[in-house]
Amino acid sequence: MTTKPTELRKTGISAVGEMPWGTHFSQFYQTKQDLLDLLIPYFIAGLENNEFCLWITYPPLYDGEPQEELIRAFPAATQHLSKGDIEIVPFSGWYLYNGAFNPSSAVNALSEKLDQALAKGYAGMRVNGNGAWLREEHWADFAQYEQQVDEMFVDRKLIAVCTYPLSVLKAADLFEVVRTHQFAIAKRRGKWEVLETPKLKRTKEELRRQSEQLEHRVAQRTAELATSNEKLTHEIADRRETTEQLRALSERLRALSASVQSAREEEGTRIAREIHDELGSALTALKWEIEGLIPLVSSEDPAAQKRLEAMMRLTDSILNGAKRIASELRPSILDDLGLIEAIESQAQQFQDRTGITSSFDSTLDTIILNREQSIAVFRIFQEALTNILRHANATRVDIAAKEQAGEFILTIRDNGKGITNEAKSLPLSLGLLGMQERAYLVGGMIDITGTDGKGTAVTLRVPVSGAPPDLQTTHQTKAKP
Repeated sequence: MTTKPTELRKTGISAVGEMPWGTHFSQFYQTKQDLLDLLIPYFIAGLENNEFCLWITYPPLYDGEPQEELIRAFPAATQHLSKGDIEIVPFSGWYLYNGAFNPSSAVNALSEKLDQALAKGYAGMRVNGNGAWLREEHWADFAQYEQQVDEMFVDRKLIAVCTYPLSVLKAADLFEVVRTHQFAIAKRRGKWEVLETPKLKRTKEELRRQSEQLEHRVAQRTAELATSNEKLTHEIADRRETTEQLRALSERLRALSASVQSAREEEGTRIAREIHDELGSALTALKWEIEGLIPLVSSEDPAAQKRLEAMMRLTDSILNGAKRIASELRPSILDDLGLIEAIESQAQQFQDRTGITSSFDSTLDTIILNREQSIAVFRIFQEALTNILRHANATRVDIAAKEQAGEFILTIRDNGKGITNEAKSLPLSLGLLGMQERAYLVGGMIDITGTDGKGTAVTLRVPVSGAPPDLQTTHQTKAKP
C-alpha cells in the first residue's frame, strides 16, 4: 500500500521529521529509555498540534509512569490530561476482549476513536501501541491486525507508531513487523536510523515524482503568467499612449473651439457695429427723408400718404430688426451696463417676443467676471432660452443669479415637460454640448436636470474673477468633463 500524499504533520522524531496523515511505522527498542526517547516527543508534537493522542502501554512502562514522564518533559501535559486530549490505557483494556485478542474488534475500536476525535474538533489522531505483550500464539492474529490497520489508514487522519522490544522478537517476527509497516526505526550505536521498506521507497518515489510534476507545472504556469504579464504590460502602455494622444487631441480641439468662439464673437462684434453704424444710419436717414415727404404730399392724395406711412412703418420694422440682430450678435448692453442688466433685459425681450412669462431674481448689482466669462454666461443663457422655446412647451421661466462661495451661479428653471437623460445624451444635442464646452472654457461647470412633467433646471457655475485662487483652482478641477 502507498500512502496518499496529504498535509504533513510533525512527528516529533528527528530521524523521521514530518510525515503525511496515514503514516504507519514501527520502532524497535532495547531499553525503556529508548522507548521514552521516542514516544515522549512523539506525543508532545501531537498535543501541540491539536491531535487526539492514544497511548496503549505495556511494561516496561507501568501504571502512572507514562503520565509522570510526559509531565516531567512537558508540564502543559497536565492540562491536556485533564481535558482528555490524551488517553493512556493498558494493553489489556484495548487489545483483549474477554481475555482474547480479536483483530477486527481492535481495528473497529481504532476507527471509532478517530471518528469521535474528529467530531470533537481535533485535527486527527496519533497512536502508539506496544507489542511486547505478544506471545507466539498471538503473532498470526496480530500480523492480520497490523495488515488491517495499515489498510485502514489510507486517506484517514491517523499516524501510528507500533513499538516492539528486540529482546523478545524472533527473526520471523521481525520480518513480519517490517512487512506490515511502511518503515521501521531503531537505535544503532546511539543514533536513530530508518529502515526503509519497499513500501516507503515506493512512497518516496511517488512523492518525488509528484513533486517534479508540480515543479514542472509551476514553472510552466509561471512562464505563461510572465508571457501574459508582458502582453498586458504592452497593452497597458499602448492604452496609456492612446489615452495621452486622446487627451492631447481633446486639448487641441478645445483650444480650437476657444479660438473659433473668440473669432465668432469678434466677427459678431464687427458685423453688429457695421449694422449699427452703416445700415442703422442709412435706415435712420431714409426714415427722415420719408418723414420729410409726408408734408409735401397733397392731402387730396390719401393713397400717396398711406403709401408713405406704410413705408415709415416698414422702415421702423427694418430698423428694429437690425437693432435686434446687432444686439444678438453683440448686445451693447453687455458692454454698457454689465452682465446682470443684460440678463434681465434679455429675459424681458424673451417674454415680449414669445409670450412666455419670465421672472428674474437677483440681489446683485454687478458681478466681477472677465470679458470672456461674461460673454460665455450670456451666450449660455441665450441658448437655454432658445431650448425652452423650441423643446420645453413651457409657460413660465424663472431666472436667478447670485454669488456664493467664490462662484457666480445662474439658474434657469422652466415648468415644461422636463428633459430626459436620453435626450441629454443624444448625438444631435449639440446645443447642450456647446453650453457645456463654453462653461468649461471659462473654468465653469453646468448642470442640467429634468423631472418628467415638471420642467428642466439649468445651473451654471463660474468662478468669480476676484475669488481666491484656491477656490478657482478647485472649481476648475471639478468642472473638467
